[in-house]
Amino acid sequence: MKRISGILASALVIGLGLITLWGLFPGSPVAFIATVLVQLVVVVSAAAVLIGVINLLWVHLRRVLRGDPGWPYSLALFFAALAVIVIVTLERLNLIGGEVSLSTFLFNAVQVSVESALASLIVFFLVYAAARLFRHRVTWSSLLFVVTLLIILIGWLHIPALDFFSGVSEWIRTIPASAGARGLLIGIALGVATAGVRVLLGQDPSYRE
Repeated sequence: MKRISGILASALVIGLGLITLWGLFPGSPVAFIATVLVQLVVVVSAAAVLIGVINLLWVHLRRVLRGDPGWPYSLALFFAALAVIVIVTLERLNLIGGEVSLSTFLFNAVQVSVESALASLIVFFLVYAAARLFRHRVTWSSLLFVVTLLIILIGWLHIPALDFFSGVSEWIRTIPASAGARGLLIGIALGVATAGVRVLLGQDPSYRE
């Protein structure tokens, strides 16, 4: 029985995947079906996010009710999440709001500030990592890392007497760093494509378990 259900699940997944892939081509006769399937995926994803938010609130509420260690943080998260949900809901209903929405103000005042503070710590982490590299072993790779780090940091200072470092820093960020980031994105895209092909060929058993 389990084998039959696995075969049926594989056939269903492969069939729907092929229909969706075929519907993405221009002038496809199954374009409408593919659009409906994609919209169903969006709806299911939205429902999954909603369930995840509800589960998050319930987990932290239980921590508060049980008095677990760190419950004040859970209480702060619970009320902050509820406040944001209520504010955004009222804004969507046009009950509150003005030229600058309250949710946007809270995002810029809290989230952006926290992210900026955390991003600023990267400098100290990089310097500490460079120091640890030289403490254990000096290699060409560690030397290249430290030199690149110093050039980037000096270039960000924008000192008129050190314009050369600013140009080199801009070149590093524009060419090598950008090329590395694009290479990572291409690798991710190839991984996603490979996973999709495995699903279409029925070689991924995860949806059958």
